[in-house]
Amino acid sequence: MTTLQFANEQEQRAAIREVRQDASATNWVLFGYEDAKAQKIVSLGKGSGGITELASHLQDDIVAYGLVRKTDQIDDSTTVKFAFINFLGDNVPRMQRARVSVQQGAIKDFLGQFHVDINASTKEEVTDAILQEKISLTSGSGSRVLNKETGAREGHTTAGRTAAANVKTGGDLNFADSDGLKAAIAEVRSDASPTNWTLFTYADEHSNTVVLKGKGDDGVAGLLPLLESNSVGYGLVRKIEKIDDSETVKFAYIRFVGDDIPRMLRARLGTHTGTLAAFFHPYHVTIEATVQSEISDEIIYKAIKNAAGTAVHVLADQQNKPSPQQGAHRPSTTFGAGTKQPVVPKSLNSDQGLKYVDEGAVKDAIKEVRADDSPVDWALVGYEGGKGSTLVLLGKGSDGLDGLKSHLKDEIVGYGLLRTTDRIDNSLTVKFVFINWVGEKIDRMHRARLGTHKGQIQSLVAPFHVDINAQAQSEVTAEIVKSKVQDASGSGSKVMN
Repeated sequence: MTTLQFANEQEQRAAIREVRQDASATNWVLFGYEDAKAQKIVSLGKGSGGITELASHLQDDIVAYGLVRKTDQIDDSTTVKFAFINFLGDNVPRMQRARVSVQQGAIKDFLGQFHVDINASTKEEVTDAILQEKISLTSGSGSRVLNKETGAREGHTTAGRTAAANVKTGGDLNFADSDGLKAAIAEVRSDASPTNWTLFTYADEHSNTVVLKGKGDDGVAGLLPLLESNSVGYGLVRKIEKIDDSETVKFAYIRFVGDDIPRMLRARLGTHTGTLAAFFHPYHVTIEATVQSEISDEIIYKAIKNAAGTAVHVLADQQNKPSPQQGAHRPSTTFGAGTKQPVVPKSLNSDQGLKYVDEGAVKDAIKEVRADDSPVDWALVGYEGGKGSTLVLLGKGSDGLDGLKSHLKDEIVGYGLLRTTDRIDNSLTVKFVFINWVGEKIDRMHRARLGTHKGQIQSLVAPFHVDINAQAQSEVTAEIVKSKVQDASGSGSKVMN
């Protein structure tokens, strides 16, 4: 992960917390860079005037990242939603565009969880109407429900269907046949059309002109063969999600950047991101991928369910087991539709880059955290001697987050798994939180190697519901854990009286 530099990190994180607090009048905050070298994050403003006020701070020659709090009406309830604003002005220098493209992940981690995102290159793309439409689509308040008897979609709306028609082209991006591309998207969106996917790409590796790569009615299976390791693809896929006895239409935006694309093309992609995302708008989820295996029906459905709050992903063999310690049932855990049994991680031997001091002790500790009849509710794994690539169990316990936090020091890297609970209506469900801790005093060489371990570490502790990336104890609090768990499960839609 790219390490961000801050002009005043403590003050900037406090501004984010203001936006996230229901009682605070502050409902937006905006950050940018202190200069065109794109090295240090500075505050551009905050306020209580929502996205409209935020947009007034956007200029054509800046890169900016914002967080907005907004309410959404679902039936008789008002829920709180958060939006991430990713703004890349049309007149931002090309070198700066290339540099900031690698910081997307770190920026999102800095701002925290959000329900929807808006990628834009002009103020006209950052409006309350666009934000409300995205929130409505994602939350389900804008979903089109299929009538089981007639097959027609109830509550059908055409709002946003022609959004692509008014998208302003950013930077040096061109569309070979704008009307034809819009027509392909319209087919995917049309209830009457069998076409359920379309894919765009560039005319060639030296071109900034987007062309139609293909379309079809065979879903992801038809789209995947067109994605090659030396190509870039932008696609839209239509899916049907079933919630109880209703079926709703959902759209997934696919952004594929092959591992083997030419370096010069890769450098240009960041300048096109906002414009292309807006061209496909609206959609419910974004799937970012570099290889075909990162795109599948299962992955798309999981993303849709997570975004809508309809999925609860935990271990099937933990359902309703009694807790000997409490003499009663522990909170129940259930699988979401289509969720597979978790696979026991393979041994992380030396040829994979990671080793263990005692592999059995590490995996047994993780199993204890997952077991309903175990008092152990946290485990922490780190590196032997604080560096290198040999994993060791740093601790485990039954004293929850406080116990885990007592082991988080500035000079260590730690990977923790925490078991907690979340109340949904009258039921308690078990949730697992992955904590990725990188202390502030970790040396640069060790920090640089951590990215190569990420996938293996996540496989070791998977599955989990939410993850927290932190380097300060203030970033790992009970409030943050609760908020992330509730946001992911859907119980975090805070109802206003």
